[in-house]
Amino acid sequence: MQGVIKFVKGWLLFSVLWGIFMWFMSWHAQGEAITMAVVKSLYAGLIYQALMTMVARYKARRSQA
Repeated sequence: MQGVIKFVKGWLLFSVLWGIFMWFMSWHAQGEAITMAVVKSLYAGLIYQALMTMVARYKARRSQA
């Protein structure tokens, strides 16, 4: 359960930071709807956190062998 909480925290943290960054750098100027910006941020955060989890699991398995 602790791993799930860590995954969700990382996902949400990245999503918020990425969303704020992208809103001010690109999406606002393009006229992006706020709901679509939130969806894009959550999706990007999910992909990022899944990749980071896979890398961490790979490194853990590699160090065991």
